[in-house]
Amino acid sequence: MTLETMFGKYLELHPFAEQFRVELNKQIERVLESNGVSLGVPIESRVKSWESLKAKIERQSLDLKQIEDLHDFVGLRLILLFKRDITQVCDLLAKNFNVISTEDISDRLSETQFGYQSLHYIVKVRAQWLSVPTFQHFGRLSAEIQIRTLAQHIWAAASHKLQYKQEQSVPVPVRRSIHRVSALLETVDLEFERVLSERQSYLSKVDTGSPDSALDVDLLAAILDETLPLANKQDPEQYAELLEGLKYFGLNTASDLRKLISRHRDAILQQEALNLAQRRRSRTYSGTTKERTDRGVYYAHVGLARVALQLEFGETRFDEYRSAFKRADE
Repeated sequence: MTLETMFGKYLELHPFAEQFRVELNKQIERVLESNGVSLGVPIESRVKSWESLKAKIERQSLDLKQIEDLHDFVGLRLILLFKRDITQVCDLLAKNFNVISTEDISDRLSETQFGYQSLHYIVKVRAQWLSVPTFQHFGRLSAEIQIRTLAQHIWAAASHKLQYKQEQSVPVPVRRSIHRVSALLETVDLEFERVLSERQSYLSKVDTGSPDSALDVDLLAAILDETLPLANKQDPEQYAELLEGLKYFGLNTASDLRKLISRHRDAILQQEALNLAQRRRSRTYSGTTKERTDRGVYYAHVGLARVALQLEFGETRFDEYRSAFKRADE
């Protein structure tokens, strides 16, 4: 296929590829969110530009029969906060898509080498998806999905800018520093894994019934789970901000929080019912969403606790607290 013919095919295929990119982005975002996967940044995606496509063909002497044969014509990048989530994301991709191929780029490196680390998946949508009108034109398209951690992405972005993708690319006087940076970024991932393991260990041992335990965000979350309806819980919850508010009012222990919720539980749930009824009547969803309203919940756990604080200390002091924290954030 000549470049001129290929350019015409590119223009013909590009609108479908762009729709594919958008829909794929939405579906993967929903899958990750529903499974509690933490992204470091929003999903990045693109359809390869003609200039980039032409340069790749010329650089690699590709003999394409059709543009659809180029697996990375549509590309997405998933940048995760935690390395342990990579395995779960790979399982989710295998469960929801037809995986054509996988590659772990780090396998190209020896133990003493540094370099770009990322997992690359080539996927296609499953046959049953093609019966959905928005997906019916996507059967011929595949996409490359890159998976890496935020620390790995920092390395990839910096090495791309410096053009230090492999050791032989690096001037000898700079290599020691580059090795140090690479090691530090790998250490970031390892230390986050340690933090998550230690946090999991703490949560398995924390005694939410001990009245004198000093409140922290994890103990706070556990007590709210025990004392408030789980249906109201939202992800994410602003536990750190609520903890600051509790301490502002002198509520520092597990006992303080339990007593606050116990005194006002009926009243805050009644307030929620009033807000929910109002949203349903007006069909406006300020402060919530239609999905939560349809499920019969209005406040998140943190919201219910804030209403309890407002009832406990009155409008004037609660407004003073909000003003104090607003000034602190400015």
